[in-house]
Amino acid sequence: MFSLLLACVAIPLALAAPTRSSNTTLEDSFDYVIAGGGLTGLTVASRLSENPSIRVLVIEGGQDNHNDPRVYDVRTYGQAFESDLDYNMTSTPISWRNGTQLPMAAGKTLGGSGSINGASWTKGPKTQYDLLPLLIGDESWGWDGLNQYMLGAEHFYAPSNELKSKGADFDGHKHGFSGPVKVSFAQGMFGGINQPALNASEQVWGLEHVDDVASGIVNGATIIPNMVQPDVSQNRSSPYTAYILGEPQSRDNLVILTGHRAVEIRWNNTCTQEEPECVLTADGVYYQASRESERLFVKASREVLLAAGSMQSPQLLELSGIGDPAVLNKAGVSVKKSLMGVGKNLQEQTKNTVTYTPKSDDFEGSGPSSAIAFPNVHQLLGNASSTVHAETLAGLAEYAAQLEAQGLVASANATHRVLQYQVENLFNNSEAAAEIFFTQALATETSAATVGADLWNLIVLARGTIHISSNDSFDLPTVEPSYFGHPLDLKLQTLATKQAHEVYNTAPLAEMVSDVTLPAEVPSDYAGWETFVKDTFTSVWHPIATLSMMKEEFGGVVDNKLKVYGISNVRCVDASVLPVQLSAHLSSSLYGIAEKAAVMIREDQV
Repeated sequence: MFSLLLACVAIPLALAAPTRSSNTTLEDSFDYVIAGGGLTGLTVASRLSENPSIRVLVIEGGQDNHNDPRVYDVRTYGQAFESDLDYNMTSTPISWRNGTQLPMAAGKTLGGSGSINGASWTKGPKTQYDLLPLLIGDESWGWDGLNQYMLGAEHFYAPSNELKSKGADFDGHKHGFSGPVKVSFAQGMFGGINQPALNASEQVWGLEHVDDVASGIVNGATIIPNMVQPDVSQNRSSPYTAYILGEPQSRDNLVILTGHRAVEIRWNNTCTQEEPECVLTADGVYYQASRESERLFVKASREVLLAAGSMQSPQLLELSGIGDPAVLNKAGVSVKKSLMGVGKNLQEQTKNTVTYTPKSDDFEGSGPSSAIAFPNVHQLLGNASSTVHAETLAGLAEYAAQLEAQGLVASANATHRVLQYQVENLFNNSEAAAEIFFTQALATETSAATVGADLWNLIVLARGTIHISSNDSFDLPTVEPSYFGHPLDLKLQTLATKQAHEVYNTAPLAEMVSDVTLPAEVPSDYAGWETFVKDTFTSVWHPIATLSMMKEEFGGVVDNKLKVYGISNVRCVDASVLPVQLSAHLSSSLYGIAEKAAVMIREDQV
């Protein structure tokens, strides 16, 4: 008998057994209640429910849309944004951009953002993962420790000779071959501009070709695989199809409730502000289908696991009375535990786009795009590199103090130290400072074929916040990314954009395009490019660090076991816990975090 996957209805359904009638409520106790059925939530749920004696409930706000082409066809990337498959959150108004509020995409569907993203499979440099042990005090979170879990999630398929002729390459020692997530070079992988773009990039930045960025070596030019089926369908290998579809569906001990959201954690005990050492224990979770629907409760006999993503996991903690008392009091939420780092330390990247008219619309494939250049900071800054490095380091203490004064971080001293780590890493020759993702868009009935690049500064020094705006879970949180909050962020974004245009003006790539379509007027100097960047950038939608895994004195929210400080049985298992950005698309790292989380949770069952 398969586990229940229940859609939102007017009256929530009973979930413990398929024979229950549809007008009864869920009153059962589960060992684990997981708030969020995205990438990490489904991964952890699948692993924990491998033990038939462990009962797992996943509460997901979206529906099962895995048969929707906006989900399964990676080539439709972008169509799910600002739709019913998106929570449709936005940034706060940007004062220097006429009050513009930018979309902050977050998947509202089973599999979360892992079901609507670009499906890119990359990893960051080893040295960036090796920052994590410095921040949390646990060597198992470094590259050697975390990478084994990334490998465990992956089922890599080697490219065919035809795909190799288009530039697909790999190092078999750097991949996993028995995990649930299918990783392959798509059968429809473009030829077209891929090789000329990488060739021109190597000339402009002096890059070397990197066979495989899963190696922990990222600085260079490369072609990446995607999380897609290795057949002609090249359908997405989503968190749902990888970890739930198939055998896990038959587990009576795994229940997935769609169309509902966890709205508050209920506590077994209380702690006063005069009892800083007091430890809270979660009793379970309240959940609802809509703002107007009945508020129901489900007990978690072991743990509550937060997997709602970097924008909604901190929201749930704050709604439950955990966070900065000033934020909670303003929203009308009673303080249950003061934890200053909740919702702070947000790090989000910024993306710009340049586009061109190709001389030929034969791209030798149907996509998705897969060619990327990863220049380092010295290749972007050129001769100014040493000066910028020194100036950046010299200003970090004052900058960190400003961040604390603005309520963007929990501790200036700790943030200063973290920023120093980041800057020293960034100015390492092996680090990728920007990503230039070369794109090819086929002609449609309404638009001509284009080529171009999406590009972004990878390691942002800006810090932002995500906080509740009221005591109602159905009011979206306030997202303040603080775009370009540090001058180096804007400098690197501007240089990457300007230099991406130079790549398109370098042979052999220049010979394949005719007109520039974006920018409409090519800037003549750096100042013009900076204006273009500020006027046209969007978010990359890689938000992290809002429940950072760091030592508590660093402003951390969760410890090395992903447990929230001061709470005995609540963990966070999603992107919120990553304390610093990576020069990578995040999916592989998040699968690694989730796989590692499941192992740690199982170890604590003994």
